[in-house]
Amino acid sequence: MKFIADENLYEPIIDYLKSLGLDIFSVRDAGLSGISDAKIFQIACKKNRIIITMDKDFTRIFRFSPAKCGGIIVVKIYKQNVKRTLEIFKKFYNSLNENDITNNLVIITAENVRILRTKF
Repeated sequence: MKFIADENLYEPIIDYLKSLGLDIFSVRDAGLSGISDAKIFQIACKKNRIIITMDKDFTRIFRFSPAKCGGIIVVKIYKQNVKRTLEIFKKFYNSLNENDITNNLVIITAENVRILRTKF
């Protein structure tokens, strides 16, 4: 799976995904900090990458359809420190498989993971 990491995603989450051998394009590392959500979505669609972000705007599927890019993962783990956020993320991310993510909207919270499937 190939990802595009929004600039607001905690660096330890990006490092964790890289440690799994995943292809991660980091907006921050590419010097693209400050680009619009629309531009991130455009890049993801063009390169068939899964967007991973902490920006809840990406849950608006009529504006950002996960079926048009590789999929979208929104990490909505708030009011936790970075270390705890990473622990929660790992727990729920590791419960997912490629079919759960590809072309779908995945929302990871402190309590659970929800999947909105766009293709059946």
